[in-house]
Amino acid sequence: MKSSPPPPLSPYGVFTGTLFQYSSSPSLIAFESLPPPPSNICKNKCILIGGLSDGPIPTPYTKLLETECHTLGWSLVQPVLSSSYLGFGHGSLARDSTEIGKLLEYLSAHHDAEQFALVGHSTG
Repeated sequence: MKSSPPPPLSPYGVFTGTLFQYSSSPSLIAFESLPPPPSNICKNKCILIGGLSDGPIPTPYTKLLETECHTLGWSLVQPVLSSSYLGFGHGSLARDSTEIGKLLEYLSAHHDAEQFALVGHSTG
């Protein structure tokens, strides 16, 4: 039996980090990639918010952004909002703002965050 070739690596890069739930109602998750040790505790968080139908890793420059964040001592956080993926067009800017606020509160309380930078892609 002939085996098929393995699937290619993601063209947008491979990420290592922590997936966590930052809200239970509604259930929302985010992915955080930290700089490598010894500086893997970050109080500075760069939040990457994708555009319509985007989730984590929304752009070809996401890996480069992560690398630059780590160089500067920041982590990169990629949330999944209710409007991510097929949820676009079924919500509101107010709901997105509330969900991003929940993420910032969670990161402050549980990940020792002190500073935030929001980076939006397209409509993000």
